[in-house]
Amino acid sequence: MTASAADLSDSYDYIVVGGGTSGLVVASCLTEDPNVTLLLLEAGADRLSDSRITTPGLALTTWDNPDFDWQFMTTPQSGLNGRPVAHPRGRTLGGSAAINLGLITYPSKAGVDSWEELGNPGWNFDNLQPYYRKFHTYTPPSQEVHDLLALDYMDSEAQGTSGPIKVSFGDFHGPLQRAWPETFKRLSHKYTGDPLTGLGYGGHSNPSSIDAESKTRSHAGSDYYSPEVRNRSNLRVLTEALVGKVVLEKSGDEVVAKGVQFSNKDGQQQTVHAKKEIILAAGTFQSPQLLELSGIGSRELLQQHGIEAVIDNPFVGENLQDHALASLCFEAADHTPTGDILRDPQVFAAAVEEYNKSKTGFLTAGTYCSAYMPVADFLDQGGEAKLKELLDEYLPADAPSAFPAQKKQYDLLRKILQSKDDSSIHYVMAPFQINVHAGAKLTEYLVPINPRNFFTLFAALNHPFSRGSVHISSADPTAKPRIDPKYLSHPLDNEILARHVQYMEKLVAAEPLVSLLKKGGQRIPADKHVGSLEEARTLGPQTITSNFHPTGTCAMMSRELGGVVNDRLVVHGTRNLRVVDASIIPLEPRGNIQSSVYAIAERAADMIRQGKH
Repeated sequence: MTASAADLSDSYDYIVVGGGTSGLVVASCLTEDPNVTLLLLEAGADRLSDSRITTPGLALTTWDNPDFDWQFMTTPQSGLNGRPVAHPRGRTLGGSAAINLGLITYPSKAGVDSWEELGNPGWNFDNLQPYYRKFHTYTPPSQEVHDLLALDYMDSEAQGTSGPIKVSFGDFHGPLQRAWPETFKRLSHKYTGDPLTGLGYGGHSNPSSIDAESKTRSHAGSDYYSPEVRNRSNLRVLTEALVGKVVLEKSGDEVVAKGVQFSNKDGQQQTVHAKKEIILAAGTFQSPQLLELSGIGSRELLQQHGIEAVIDNPFVGENLQDHALASLCFEAADHTPTGDILRDPQVFAAAVEEYNKSKTGFLTAGTYCSAYMPVADFLDQGGEAKLKELLDEYLPADAPSAFPAQKKQYDLLRKILQSKDDSSIHYVMAPFQINVHAGAKLTEYLVPINPRNFFTLFAALNHPFSRGSVHISSADPTAKPRIDPKYLSHPLDNEILARHVQYMEKLVAAEPLVSLLKKGGQRIPADKHVGSLEEARTLGPQTITSNFHPTGTCAMMSRELGGVVNDRLVVHGTRNLRVVDASIIPLEPRGNIQSSVYAIAERAADMIRQGKH
């Protein structure tokens, strides 16, 4: 691997665009065959040894830093009182998995089964579950940690045993982590099954992508691109190489991807050719951007930017979905430590020193508290009727379709919401404060500006009804795309979110969590108490940020439904151009999507090896 393009060959069997989570998986898997040659192009630099990546607790120091982060920002969102929303995306070898918080969560069975029901044979949970196990190796915690986190629901037989990504619970836990599962248990929502089985709901703890032995971050850059893989003579990884377009050529009724044009570290333009396939792994924002720059997209949009339309597909960049994230912060009791103490330079320096010397302490991170929950009100007697009434009001049978797949997608979402075994929200407790009012940039709202110590409850919509888009803003590949998630544009999203925000008040009033709050303590937003449903409805527009899980912009659906790739992940109308990242997900799954991206990439690699087009 090098940033120098001096020794590149003119052609390779495969060219992978994007050295992130999915790109490195595919590159690693395909080059297991020594007779295959592959070139991977990554726009960011190789920072695999940088402590801000390797140290789990330093993830936030990479956000909004151009050395690591693309620093995307949405358009002003009318549903959020005109606020734009920041979206960190990894601009480094390893991609977003190299800079995220590392949570390992899994989708529900119904959520993945919906992909098949949208016309993709074989894309169901039972077929994907082996890939969710294949990508990782799970290290069980000590008995002490097992008991502290109440991990009886974990099924050791369901976990991965030999995959590259290391998954563990870490060793640093405090009273908040202990109180979380017990609080849900006392509210009659003890977790009902292992998350990897795709079933169950309730309060639980998430492991993270952390190596249990080295206490370092485990990601595609460190483990799929391992020292053994780096030494393969048939794999060439070029960093600091920005791809500007895929070179397309018409051949009868098909379009053939012949190569890619990119600018290297020195700003020189180069073209490299593909003998077999070109594989896009640039992510939900940049894979559709690259398709449009190459001439695949809405003819009208492309003409506006002086780009010839090779394939007219107005659905490229559409169907954008994301987990909108509302929040409330609560002042912690004096005896309850939170990450806010790291604002003190001396405390932070001591934490760094402790980690460097013994791999212990705050910076080992390791466990976040989660809960998958349906709307609690609808679990009571008569709840089914109340939920049906709400859905009927906002999803009338005669509603006009804003996009081709709307009826099918909404029917599937309705089915999921009406299931008592699934969930409409993903609660997460984070041991730090968030100040959305301080500004749109991550370096503004993640700074602990309040001198007191807080923890935050987040409520993320698992299955949003709102649909947005991402499109080129210029024919210049260095120009960022226009990202418009249209948060809360469908009114049902805020109705569901508001009911879950209300439930936060019940959570923090229940033991043992309530004992960890400071009596009469502050809140962020300032002294915000959510009593009525109407008050809860106002909190979303005030506090929503992103959970950083954008999906869907190169959706795996038929052209008739508004799709961009087929069930083999080949771009409609092309012979040998695939997309293998989160943009192909047609319907957003619950929880963090990191595990799904790994699983999709592993399955994509198998498809490519089997020659499935």
